[in-house]
Parts: sequence; structure tokens; C-alpha cells
Amino acid sequence: MKKNPAEQRNIFLTLYSILLLAYPRQFRREYGPQMTLLLLDCQRKTCNGPALIRLWLRTLVDLVSTVPVEHLQNMREENGFMNKLRTDLMAIGGCLLLIIGAVLLLSYGRSHQVSAILVFGFALDAIAFTGIVGNLIVFLLAKFTSIRPLRVALWTFLIVSVLALLASTVIIGRLDSNVVIGYAASFVFWYGLHWLWSQIRLHQGSSAA
Repeated sequence: MKKNPAEQRNIFLTLYSILLLAYPRQFRREYGPQMTLLLLDCQRKTCNGPALIRLWLRTLVDLVSTVPVEHLQNMREENGFMNKLRTDLMAIGGCLLLIIGAVLLLSYGRSHQVSAILVFGFALDAIAFTGIVGNLIVFLLAKFTSIRPLRVALWTFLIVSVLALLASTVIIGRLDSNVVIGYAASFVFWYGLHWLWSQIRLHQGSSAA
């Protein structure tokens, strides 16, 4: 008994839906509906059994040739995401360690009156303060805007350093050259680290490509 067009279409959809499971999930979400509509359109244009068989053969050949490629691409994207996540976590962890190290070193120098440490006290103060405020701003802006992270770091640390220097000047009532040197050193320190990190990320991206 010959099946009516509606039954043929349902069988066709069921079989093709099963075949589509061979593709990665993200690929199916993005392209599955369009691929199904295209194949249904081709199926409607078939006028006999041999033409339908040829259509299915072409579909199977296309499936065999494209599924491995899509899975390989999907693996590359997942690896790229994981590498980026690891890099971001390393950057955050490194900044926290540097800030904690500066605070502990300064605290130790003041409590034990270690002159070699106290000489750099203004710089350590500035590094700790601008590191906490600046890196938090850089992280948020880099994640939620399309501005280049290195440009964000440049302007963020420059503005934070200048504002902190102005606030310090108002508090102590004069412009202290040691404080100026401390915040200048802090700016160079943090921006230099972000520049170095951007070069590492750039190298990783070119290696992955």
C-alpha cells in the first residue's frame, strides 16, 4: 500500500532527526532546522523512488564527510575556551598574590622597622591600592565591554593612580615627591604586567591558530 505524502514526510523527518544526532549539539541547534527544511524541500521535488534513493545517498555521504569535521571544530572551540578560562584564572590569581605579597611585605617592614623595605613603602602602598581597585575595574570592563583589555588597563591604572595621588595630596596637604614616585612606579608595574599578559595571550592565540 502506497503511503500518502504526510506519512512519507513524517518518516523522512524521523529518520533525518536520528541522523542529525551525529552532529555536535551546538551545531544541531544552529543549523539543524535549516538543514531539515532544505532536505524536506528536496524531498518534495523528488518524483519517483530512484530520485528519493539518490537524495538519501547524497545525504548520507554529506553526513559522513561533515560530521567528523564539525566534531573536530567543536573540540578546538572547547579547548580554546578552557585555555582562555585557565589563562584568566591564572591572571586573577597572580594579581591577588602580588597584592597580598605587597601588603605583607609592607606590614612586615613597618612592624620590624626594616629600612630596606620602608624605602619602598610608598611604592608598595600604591601597588596594593591600585592593584585592588584597578584590576577589579579592568576585569569588569574587559568582560562586559568590547574595549581592548590592554587599552582598558592603560586608562584604568592611569586614572586610578592620578586620583589616588590627588586624594593623598589633599589628605597630607602637600604634594609629596615620594608618593608621586610610588604611584608612578605602581602604574608602570601594573600596566607592564598587563602588557606582558597581552603578549602571552597573543602568542597563545597564534599558536592555537
